[in-house]
Amino acid sequence: MIRKTFCEGFAAGLLGLGAISVSGAAELRGIHLSTSADSAQVTLDLSEGATHKLFTLDHPDRVVIDLPQTHLASEVRVPAASGIVTDVRLGTQPDGTLRVVVQLKSPLPAHSAWAPGEEGHQLVLSLGEPAQAPQVPPKTVRALHAPGEGARDVIIAVDAGHGGVDPGAIGQGGTREKDVTLAIARALAERINAEPGMRAMLTRDRDEFLVLRDRIARARAARADMFISVHADSIADRSVTGASVYVLSVHGASSEAARWLAERENTADLVGGVRADDQDALEPVLIDAAQNEIIGVSASAAERVVSALEGVGEIRKAQVQRAGFVVLKSRSIPSMLIETAYISNPAEERRLRSAREQARLAEAIAGGVRSYFMLNPPDGTRFKQERRSTLASAADASSAAATP
Repeated sequence: MIRKTFCEGFAAGLLGLGAISVSGAAELRGIHLSTSADSAQVTLDLSEGATHKLFTLDHPDRVVIDLPQTHLASEVRVPAASGIVTDVRLGTQPDGTLRVVVQLKSPLPAHSAWAPGEEGHQLVLSLGEPAQAPQVPPKTVRALHAPGEGARDVIIAVDAGHGGVDPGAIGQGGTREKDVTLAIARALAERINAEPGMRAMLTRDRDEFLVLRDRIARARAARADMFISVHADSIADRSVTGASVYVLSVHGASSEAARWLAERENTADLVGGVRADDQDALEPVLIDAAQNEIIGVSASAAERVVSALEGVGEIRKAQVQRAGFVVLKSRSIPSMLIETAYISNPAEERRLRSAREQARLAEAIAGGVRSYFMLNPPDGTRFKQERRSTLASAADASSAAATP
């Protein structure tokens, strides 16, 4: 019997074992096994990344990976049993799915992750070790449109949450989330546009309904260097206050509250009448290696925004939070979602309606974003030119001081 399901897709949780279709066909070119007394690692060399399923079976204990529309290269050799692994088997299913079975002496937790290979991609199966989110150091963002040299503006896509038939959360005083998010987004765009080297675009500048994937598409069409989705939180406990900043999660939400919030925001399309079976944005969040890298960049920028928001009001969570927000799924644009305050709290509801407070929030967010790009300037931007000039001036000053 199937004992436990671990994964579907690149690194997301699997809710069922239905067939998955992928475009194109991948090739399994190699299998490598390394073991110890109580753990093992199986590495699959593939020609390209592919959707996969990971689950376990018992009697005997086995870990199974299904690779839809994947064929086996002729030169592949199956590794011999070693350590905790008693057998490795391969087989092709009638629908073209390649199945890899790893038989174990005893049950072990299993986790999978994608990694770049020398030629293609590697799917790494870890047995006996807990899954850990990859530690991605802060990295300079390079937009698709960035030239090697120049002084272009950094482009920030500002997304006002909800809109149109979707009011979002509604405060006790009748304040609608869609209205305050649009007001804050406009204030943020104005503040960004006033900053040399930065330019904002709004995913919506009126009361309109946008499906989640269209928000991402508009940011991509604008060739944005960063995507910021503005929201106002809500909870049954009206005493709860404070702002929070979220990035996309790799391995589950950072808290139960974060998980619940993401699930609520991810159903926004249903309010607009989008059928779940017609909307791929409502599918589980799938993570690949490129998106893992973008998440690391997003977290670094989000930390700057959290620090800036601490100066204008209460912070609900002092650390960047993580959850599976569909609107943050872009594989090419660092993205964050900001819950500016709790609209369910009467005092914060009044604050969210205040133009002065909206401007203060916008000022803090823009300041956090600017501080990130000053330290991590994309190539071809004014930020990059200014940083080079600063470093050159510092070097000249140091050289002059050292001259007798």
